[in-house]
Amino acid sequence: MSAPPKLPLDRARARVCLWSNLAIPGSGSWQAGWRVSGALQITLATGGFLLSLAWGVWFLAEWARVGKLPILVIYERDGELPPGYLKFLLVGLGGLGLFVVALGWAFLTSLLICQEAKRNEVR
Repeated sequence: MSAPPKLPLDRARARVCLWSNLAIPGSGSWQAGWRVSGALQITLATGGFLLSLAWGVWFLAEWARVGKLPILVIYERDGELPPGYLKFLLVGLGGLGLFVVALGWAFLTSLLICQEAKRNEVR
């Protein structure tokens, strides 16, 4: 069974894809028919979100264990990171970085989708 023919994008649909991509990276790309790009963007964004979530859980657990915010622990040590903090800091920053890459890629894809819609309108 073959896939149904891809309908040409109009500007309104391209705008919806743009906003969808900014809300959930990859979702608008997927809607516009850019399946591979959309799937990779969703995967990157989900990975980034899960890594950031892992950092958030560590942050709350460390706060409960020590009884004060981890940032205050670092401040009291004159900026020196306690043992084990660096690993979780890198996990959180890595997650944020992955999500930002997915979001940027999704935005660039959205611009290409809008450009495709503009070309379709001229026809």
